[in-house]
Amino acid sequence: MKKSILYLFSTVALFSSAACTEIEDGYEDIDSWESIEKPKVYTLNHPCLMHSQDDINYVKAHLSESPWAEAYQKLITNSYAQPTYKPTALPYIARLDATNWADGGGRWTQYGVEDKWFPGVQSSCGNLMRDAAAAYQLALRYVLSDDADCAEAVRNICENWATVNKGMIYGTKDRLKGELIDSNEFLILIQIYQIANAAELIRNYKDWDKTAGFRQFVDWLKEYYYPEASRFIKTKSGNHYWLNWDLASMTACISIGVLDDNQDIINEATMHYMTERGLGSGKHLNAIPYVYDDPDGTGIKLGQCNESGRDQGHATLCAALMGIFCQMAYNIGEDLFAYDDYRAVAMAEYIAKYNATTGGNGVSFMFSENSLPFTTYTFGDHGTMTHISSDGRGCVRPGWDIWVGYCNKVGRKAVYTEALMNEMRPDGGGGHYGPNSGGFDQTGFSTLMFYRPPQQ
Repeated sequence: MKKSILYLFSTVALFSSAACTEIEDGYEDIDSWESIEKPKVYTLNHPCLMHSQDDINYVKAHLSESPWAEAYQKLITNSYAQPTYKPTALPYIARLDATNWADGGGRWTQYGVEDKWFPGVQSSCGNLMRDAAAAYQLALRYVLSDDADCAEAVRNICENWATVNKGMIYGTKDRLKGELIDSNEFLILIQIYQIANAAELIRNYKDWDKTAGFRQFVDWLKEYYYPEASRFIKTKSGNHYWLNWDLASMTACISIGVLDDNQDIINEATMHYMTERGLGSGKHLNAIPYVYDDPDGTGIKLGQCNESGRDQGHATLCAALMGIFCQMAYNIGEDLFAYDDYRAVAMAEYIAKYNATTGGNGVSFMFSENSLPFTTYTFGDHGTMTHISSDGRGCVRPGWDIWVGYCNKVGRKAVYTEALMNEMRPDGGGGHYGPNSGGFDQTGFSTLMFYRPPQQ
């Protein structure tokens, strides 16, 4: 792996309208990383990203039982899971705040990309967001029902994007020499693991993985999206970017690496999490800086998340993305759920405990704020967090049965993730939780694909 140098720009908070300003140049030499784990050669028995063939077989065998039956109905009745779905690829996509980028002047001229502007371009990543969700849901339908029309729809979405799209918008004519016009564009990477997982699920359909169309799709991901994920991990990940930014790049890297049978790219993602030294919110000791014994005497650990002092919308996003990242690693033989004494599981339990509600029409929380230990910490230029943030508390995101299913499978307690899921099982996916990115940044359908009952 090579040293990369990239000009760093400060970011706006997710969904923020604040302007970006330049900060110091910098790089991280990943050749000097000190990691407990050295690069590995993983055995890839496709499909082996979020879902192994054993996972798929298990779900198919239980589709007539609860909660899988209800979860499956939720999938097949979703508008994004219909084989008539048509892709909407664009030549270039962006994820920008409207205040600074919607008017077509000013910044577009400054960066020399006025030819890329059109009304609504600032949220054009929504096309990929919706198409990636549709591809994933249709791929689930295919592997669970053998419906060839669903597989054809997935292939059409993937090949359409690989043919039409040339990535995101850069500030120069030469993409390889350029910088994204706004750091917010790195968040488009949240959608990459979703469409990559869809492709992984249908790769064996009519030997698609041996066709030029599949190769073009993989090369598209490697040419236009992997470099940005890699650059972020190597150079932008630091003490300014919150954990969800790192997870966007980490999930993109591992999914592209597995799809391409590329051990270097896979290791880039897994080593970033396991490395103890250096900057980067995605490193496990930075992602989950403090771990406590649960003061309520459950015997489990609670892990304070890097974003717990920020707000719960982002903390729950971190739980969703971390679960997906760990699941993809788990299916290639790297149990990151268990790494460092189940540190990631402790984070999920912490976030779930704070956000679990009692259900009903009003919002009443199961556990008081005082039941959550919290250590004051300072995070870069974001200031000092003195308490767990109540902003967005009770945020509803799908995906928690990844954690419940894993814990039940290995015989660990899933106390608070189970309490939270009891109020929302079965969960859905994109299309069930509103039209904006918050409803699409995680694949969802975790009850359908990951729930496992407690061991008897």
